[in-house]
Amino acid sequence: SRWPERLGRPSVARPRPGSPLVWFHAVSLGEGMAALPVVFHCARLHPGLPILLTTTTLSAFKVIKDLLPDVVIYQFAPLDCPDAIESFIGYWKPSLILLMESELWPNLIMSAAEKGIAVALLNARMSLKSLNRWSVPLGLPLVSLMLSKLSLVIPLSTIQAVRFQLLHTPPNKIHFAGDLKYGILCLSLFFLVIHCFENTFGSEPMSGTILKAISGA
Repeated sequence: SRWPERLGRPSVARPRPGSPLVWFHAVSLGEGMAALPVVFHCARLHPGLPILLTTTTLSAFKVIKDLLPDVVIYQFAPLDCPDAIESFIGYWKPSLILLMESELWPNLIMSAAEKGIAVALLNARMSLKSLNRWSVPLGLPLVSLMLSKLSLVIPLSTIQAVRFQLLHTPPNKIHFAGDLKYGILCLSLFFLVIHCFENTFGSEPMSGTILKAISGA
């Protein structure tokens, strides 16, 4: 059973305790496959950097676990409840969190922000149904606060970028890199992510945190 992992309890030891760690989170198989080019390139450029990949479905686990480099740790993602998130982040201590597509987890994002952990949303998409749900008077302040805590948003398309802006995502945090699902073999995607971080933060402290997380410094 993987339920202990869903409650934030690890099933494997964290490598290199105290060192930077990058956490990729993708819910399902499709999102996990979209994350692979960035995961592969990260592992290739920095073989000593601990990388954690999480999903929430058994189908994703069965397929992706055999595709990952040995250096990548694979766990089931914690439930988005305070106790599970605090336990998970407290153990793994990620320096950078990369969420895939529509994964807006309030407890995860707010907890990471409180701890100064950079969070990016890659291949970001917002369905029309979700946009309408979040746009109501009670929902908009909550989602805009959550989106303001993201360090970077790479939307799937121009339409998706507009939807995120309608929910008050700061425009300077939105950058384009194309659909990752069509770039499985494109090894330059990892550099696009880093380039966006550098352009967004310049010499601000958060930029240094991100670059240190990637370089393993």
